[in-house]
Amino acid sequence: MTLDSIKALLIGTAIAFSGGLLRVLVSIQNKEKKQPWEHFITLVIVVIVGFTMSYLMNRAELHDKWYSTGILFVLGYGYDKFLKMITTNLPNWIDKAVNLFIENRYGVKTDRQSDEEEKKGDMN
Repeated sequence: MTLDSIKALLIGTAIAFSGGLLRVLVSIQNKEKKQPWEHFITLVIVVIVGFTMSYLMNRAELHDKWYSTGILFVLGYGYDKFLKMITTNLPNWIDKAVNLFIENRYGVKTDRQSDEEEKKGDMN
């Protein structure tokens, strides 16, 4: 690992950390009901994610592009919103992926909602 690589990792992590720090300050200003340890965990996660993304961008040779700074900052600022969005939609994504796999592999349609609607229609 060269000195330029280490510098890119540190700068990228610092940019993500600044986004996370801004998020914590906004959270404190809006008087969100979070404990101090939750803010600390937020910053630790942002540092880990920022370092990982900086490493990936460095390996992909994107670390010197202008948009990498914005990506890292937004990632640091909004990681909790992204995480919430992913976790609320993940069960639906998994269900759709499994249904699609079964339909493609075995030719069996597994649409539970249409079955439930048919049962309701039969009862009326």
